[in-house]
Amino acid sequence: MSHANRFAHIAVSGPIRRTFTYAYPVPLEPLTPGQRVLVPFGRSTVVGYYLEDAPPADFTVKPIRSVVDPLPLIPAELVALCRWMADYYFANPADCLALTLPPQLRTNRPLTLVWGEGPGDLLPPSIARLVRPGKPLSAVARKRIRAVGDSYLARLRADNVVTEQIHLSDTNPNEQLIGFRLIDPERWETELFVRHEDPPAPFHGVRTASELRGNGVSDHYRRKALKAGIIEAVYDEITRPVLDFVGPREGLDKIVLTSQQQAVFGEVSASLSKGFTPFLLHGITGSGKTIIYCHLAREVVASGRTALILTPEIALSSNTLAYFRGLFGDQVTILHSAMTPAERLASWQGIRSGRHTIVVGPRSALFAPLESLGLIVIDEEHDESYKQDDPSPRFHGRDAAVMRARMADIPVLLGSASPSFESYHNAQTGRYTLLRLTERPAGAKLPTVRLVDMRTRRLGGDLPFVSVSLKTDVQQQLSAGRQVILFLNRRGYAPYLKCAECGHVPECPNCQVRLTYHKAGDQMACHYCGRAQYDYTVCEQCGGTSLLYFGAGTQKVEESVERLFVDARPVRLDSDSASGRTSAHRILSDFAAHKYNLLLGTQMVTKGLDLPDVSLVGVLSADMGMDLPDFRSSERTFARLLQVAGRSGRSTHPGEVLVQTYYPDHPLITDAARQDYESFFQREIEDRREAGYPPFMRLVNFVFSSADESPMMEMALSFRDQLVALVRKRGLPAQVLGPAPCAFQRLRGKYRRHLFAKVPPEKMQRFVRMLTEWEDSVSRFGLPSSVSLAVDVDPVDML
Repeated sequence: MSHANRFAHIAVSGPIRRTFTYAYPVPLEPLTPGQRVLVPFGRSTVVGYYLEDAPPADFTVKPIRSVVDPLPLIPAELVALCRWMADYYFANPADCLALTLPPQLRTNRPLTLVWGEGPGDLLPPSIARLVRPGKPLSAVARKRIRAVGDSYLARLRADNVVTEQIHLSDTNPNEQLIGFRLIDPERWETELFVRHEDPPAPFHGVRTASELRGNGVSDHYRRKALKAGIIEAVYDEITRPVLDFVGPREGLDKIVLTSQQQAVFGEVSASLSKGFTPFLLHGITGSGKTIIYCHLAREVVASGRTALILTPEIALSSNTLAYFRGLFGDQVTILHSAMTPAERLASWQGIRSGRHTIVVGPRSALFAPLESLGLIVIDEEHDESYKQDDPSPRFHGRDAAVMRARMADIPVLLGSASPSFESYHNAQTGRYTLLRLTERPAGAKLPTVRLVDMRTRRLGGDLPFVSVSLKTDVQQQLSAGRQVILFLNRRGYAPYLKCAECGHVPECPNCQVRLTYHKAGDQMACHYCGRAQYDYTVCEQCGGTSLLYFGAGTQKVEESVERLFVDARPVRLDSDSASGRTSAHRILSDFAAHKYNLLLGTQMVTKGLDLPDVSLVGVLSADMGMDLPDFRSSERTFARLLQVAGRSGRSTHPGEVLVQTYYPDHPLITDAARQDYESFFQREIEDRREAGYPPFMRLVNFVFSSADESPMMEMALSFRDQLVALVRKRGLPAQVLGPAPCAFQRLRGKYRRHLFAKVPPEKMQRFVRMLTEWEDSVSRFGLPSSVSLAVDVDPVDML
């Protein structure tokens, strides 16, 4: 078929999931799936992604205006993965494909292929005669390289025969903004924050925008200070390794695997050449799972292939990165959203060129363009951070990683001390191979766990969040020169405050939830929409100045530590104190170096931290989250308690855990105290089976939102009726429940209702295909533009 008669399916980002048909212009080289093109869309010209050729159209079709990339940037296997994600998670293919590119390349910014200085012996004569070092490749050269094969360009990039150039700015393409420096401390207080009773303190050194926000300096005040010359922007050349502040962990090459670790390593390494094999490694906390991952990666790289290591949190990625840098140096890199755009681009280019053969990172690292992938590791696979809830695509990083391994026909290793019910059920039914680690290396033992009944043991006065037992034990450990972790899964100073004169409780006008009080800047903040109100020292209702602070967050506990414990040197780790990209790593490094002896934090302190000098962990409120209206609340609470308990006793010194609870006899609490995952799983899985929840059924959550409540409710009921009729017509054994108000009925200025469908796992693809066909026939399911609908397949957050 000539170009004049060829048509293409193009995916364009936006709320409409379907693809659009465009005509090939003349002349235009054949396109490759995933290639970026510019297409007319309404009154604009936008970036789209070519998916495949389309059949001849019987309607007027606009032509593709131009091709952005001379050759495809997205590997074929990632294109296939993104198309699977779009089909399974009911997402726009363009939104999925955009995840594979650094931010600079999600626009129409071109990438130029330039002849490098590498050896030309890879080039056949027909191409070698076209080489012009330092000059862009001609259209003829691109066409001839493309004709050799899909992997040929990757080989040329790896050998520096061809390089990629992306122009980042009009000044210096290698320059990046790294932060801001205070140059006029006097005006900071006398001019910028003159009306603030408790202004943010002046700072020293360079601070990123995120770090400034964490210290109470909003973006508005940062821009104001920059314009007034109170602070200055600091730029740097991109000459150092990505995230160079994460140094290599020392001494890893001297670690000898235990017999249990060697058995796990042996079984997985034996499968490296046997195709897709999923493993679940159930290892107790501190059993040395990370060092096994390192040894497996070394085996993979030695065979000429690459490895992908996924972690749930950005903060945990730095810890894992230190392990891998200790063994592999610059062969390993990292990908995550907290990196600067320039760092992400540098890392992405290093992966494409073959310079980096191991990639570490959270769910965004799933889309690393690794060639010859040989192994995927999913650490802490139970963690809910792997699920992207908003915005679309609402995919689960763990499950998508398993699918990538399946498509690449390679092994995948999932690891956890508290496996998700879905993964453990897969292991119980033979879909995954179950591996176990039941011992800690070097003679370390699991910590002793004691339950403290807060009904009778809590302190009085303004310290009801601390028991007599915890106060005594923490003081003993600190006096003995040891370290302590205190865990409270609530940030801020107080969950809410009340006016003592009129009883008014400040609420978010956008979300109908109580505002959390943060002491820095006397800030009342909504943790859902981000609304902040500073200098809240007077009741907005009556003007009263007597305010009562109820409950306790990490800031309030931090304030109380110094009067509770002699010689305490506390540091806080939560999303406020660790808002900058270096902050979490710096806090943990300082704690490990004994600059601090007490680490207080939210769930950030529960995951994957290896701190051998911690001898006591105190859980201030074990019951938090148990009673949420979510079938996963018990699993979530158990995992959190098990994980935080595992931070104690990771060396030869015995560890202890004190769990403060108002329900000391609750089965969940007693199972967590015994660190008995098996008993907890067997009891809870029967409840799941009886109620028809995952892993026995899959869920699809439909969330409706609108600024106007009544029409939204009517549309939700109409949608429910049509969905039920379609399910019956297709003969699908699915159950539709709702609509009902969401647990948070109003968020970000919109009322919310949801309904969800229970679908047998083997029927899930048919169910999503039915939704796709429905939306193709009736745009947006017939919903008006005033009503938004989010479709969440395999939801984790049901609130």
